[in-house]
Amino acid sequence: MRKPLISLIAVLFFSALLLPAAALAQKPSDNDQPRKKRADDKPKDKEEDKDSDRAKDDEKDKKEEKDSKKDEAKDEEKDKGKQAGKDKKPSPIKRLVELRIDEFLVPARAINVPLPGKVQTSQELLDRLEKMAKDDEVGALLLNLDGLSLDIPDVEELRAGIAQFRKSGKKVSSFLNSGSDMDFLLACGTDEIALAPCGMLAIPGIARIFPFMRGMHQLQGIEYDVITAGRFKYPGFVNQREPNKYFLEEFNELLDGWYGDYVKMIADGRKLSADRVKKAIDQALFSPEEAKNNGLVDTVAYYDEYRDRILRRDKFKKGREGESEWAQITSLQDLLTEVTRKMKEAQESYKAVGPKIAVLHARGPIVDQNLGAGFASSIVMRDEFVKSVEEIRKNKTIRAVVLRIDSPGGSAYASDVIWRKLRELDEEKPLVVSMGTVAGSGGYYIACPGRLIYAEPTTLTGSIGVLSIIPNQASAINRRDINLEEMKRGERSLLGSGHRDMKPEDRQLIQEYILKTYEQFLDRVAATRKIPKDQLRKIAEGRIYTGRQAIDVGLVDRLGSLKDAVDAVRDMADIPPSAEIKLVHYPRAASIGELAESFFGMSAMMQTLTEAQTPAGRVSFDSQLRYFAREPRPLCWMATPDLHAAYWPLDSAQREIDLLDLLEGRPALRR
Repeated sequence: MRKPLISLIAVLFFSALLLPAAALAQKPSDNDQPRKKRADDKPKDKEEDKDSDRAKDDEKDKKEEKDSKKDEAKDEEKDKGKQAGKDKKPSPIKRLVELRIDEFLVPARAINVPLPGKVQTSQELLDRLEKMAKDDEVGALLLNLDGLSLDIPDVEELRAGIAQFRKSGKKVSSFLNSGSDMDFLLACGTDEIALAPCGMLAIPGIARIFPFMRGMHQLQGIEYDVITAGRFKYPGFVNQREPNKYFLEEFNELLDGWYGDYVKMIADGRKLSADRVKKAIDQALFSPEEAKNNGLVDTVAYYDEYRDRILRRDKFKKGREGESEWAQITSLQDLLTEVTRKMKEAQESYKAVGPKIAVLHARGPIVDQNLGAGFASSIVMRDEFVKSVEEIRKNKTIRAVVLRIDSPGGSAYASDVIWRKLRELDEEKPLVVSMGTVAGSGGYYIACPGRLIYAEPTTLTGSIGVLSIIPNQASAINRRDINLEEMKRGERSLLGSGHRDMKPEDRQLIQEYILKTYEQFLDRVAATRKIPKDQLRKIAEGRIYTGRQAIDVGLVDRLGSLKDAVDAVRDMADIPPSAEIKLVHYPRAASIGELAESFFGMSAMMQTLTEAQTPAGRVSFDSQLRYFAREPRPLCWMATPDLHAAYWPLDSAQREIDLLDLLEGRPALRR
C-alpha cells in the first residue's frame, strides 16, 4: 500500500512542477486566436468604424496618461523610500538572538540537497555567526543547548566560530537543558552558562569500547585473511580475539591526546585548574547546585527565566531568530514552489560573478564506483569527485581552493587518481587542506597535495599504510555439507574466491602487491609533503595520530578550523582583505534529475525530500568491511571502527548507509 501511495505522491509532485509550465507554453495569446465568423455577422458602415476607432484612441490616450501619472507617483514614492532608508538609523535597543542547538545540528545532510528545515549543518551555523557578528542590530547570542551529537573536532570548530563572534564585542550565553558532555564542551566556549533546575550535568570523560570479532565471525563460518603493510595498520578487529601490543600503544596515546584536549577545553573556558577539572570528570555527574558550587556553571534557572534576566540586565529586545523558513507555507503548491526555488538558487550560485574560493568536501569512504550525486555528502566517488576537481580548475572566477576532508580512506587506486588531480589543481590555483573528524589513510593520501594542512587538535589522521582483507567461507560451506567442484583455467583464476583456505604462495603474491602499493603511498607523501622517505617510513607504518600529535611528526602544518584554512588560501591567492569573496561548495548540490538517478526513479522522490531533512548517515565499519572485502586489492583504508562513537548505539538522528545495498540497487539508508 505504501509504495503505490509514494509513487502517486511523486507523480503529483512532478505534475505540479511541469504542468503549469506546459500549460503556459501551449496557451495561445489573445492576439493569436482567430475570431470565428458567425452567421449573423454583418458588415459595418465605414463611418461607424471610424467613430469607433476615434473613441478607442481617445480612451487609450486617457488610459496612458493615467498610467503615466501612476508611474510618476510610484517613482516619487520609491525615491522617498530610498532616502528614508538612507536616513534611517539602527535601533539603539539591540536584539538578543536565540539559537537552538540540538541533535539536528549535523556535519552534513543525508542527501546533497540544500533544503531548509530543522536540519542545520555546522557550516551553516558558522556562516550565521559570522553574519550576526557584523549585524549592528544584534547585541548578543543565547545558545539553547539540548543534546548536541557532534564529534569533538566538530565542537572545536564551533568553539572557534563562537570565539570569532565574541571578538566583535558581543556576549554569548549558554543554557543547558540536559547537560551532556558535548553540550558542556561547547558551552565552555561562551561567556556564561545556565543549567535547568531539574537538569543534570554529565562530564564522564573519554572512553571507547573496541570489538574484536573473530569469535563472532567464526560462529558464522567466516575467517578473514588480513594482509598489511605497516605494524600499526590493522589491529585485528575481525581476525583476532584480543588486541596486540601495537594497538595498545597506539590507542592509549590517542585517548591520552583526546583526554588532554577534553580537560583543556573545560579548564580554559571555566578558568579552573587542570587538576580540579580532572577531579570533576572522575565524579562525572552533578546536580545543578553541585555544578554551580564547583564552578562548572554560573546560574541555575529555567530557560525563560534566564532569557528574561538577560533581556532586563543588558537592556536587549527579544530577537526574531528561530522561526522555520517554511512557517508561512500553507499549501502543497507553496511547498513545491519553495523546493524548486531553493534547488534553483543552489545551482545558480555557481554562476555568480566575482572572485570565489571553492570549498571541496571529501566526506565518507573513498570508492571507485559512481553511486549517484545524491550521496556526495556521504561517499567520495572517484569519477564524480574528479569531475568536481576539473570543474573547479576550469572555472576562471575561482581563485583558490580549500579541500575539506572527513574520510577514513578506502580504495588505493581511487585515492591515487584523486591525489594526481588535486596536484594538478594546485599547480594552477592554491590548495589548502582542512581536516575534520578524520582524515586517515586514503583520507591523508588525498590531503598531501595541499600547500598547507590544517587539523583540529582531536582530528584523527595519518594511518599511512596499506592492507587487503579477504573473507574465507570454507567453514560455513563445510557446515552446510556442500561439496564444491573446481573447474579453472589459469593457476590463480580462483584467487580470492574465499571458498577454501588461502595457499601460502597466493598469500605471498598478495603481500608483495600490498608492499609495492605501500611504497607508492610513501613516495606520494614524500614528494608532496617534502619529507625524506626514510624519515617518513619511521612515522608511517599505518599509525594513527591526533591532529596535535601530527603537528609534532610533520604530517600536519597548523591547528585550526575551516575558516583558518580559507583565510590562509585567500592570502596565497593575493585577494585583498577589502574584496568581497563568495564561498562556493563542491560537489554541487544535486539537481532533481540527479536525485531521481541516485534513488532509482521517481517513486523515491518523496523519500528524497524526507532524507534531505536528516543528518548524513555514517557508512558503518561493518558495511565498509563487507564492501572492501569483496575482492583482494590494495586498500588505503583506516580499518578501524568509528573512534568517535565506537560500539555505541547510533544517535536518534543518526543513520547508517550500507554500501553493498547501494551498489546493488537496494534501499541503502536505514536506522
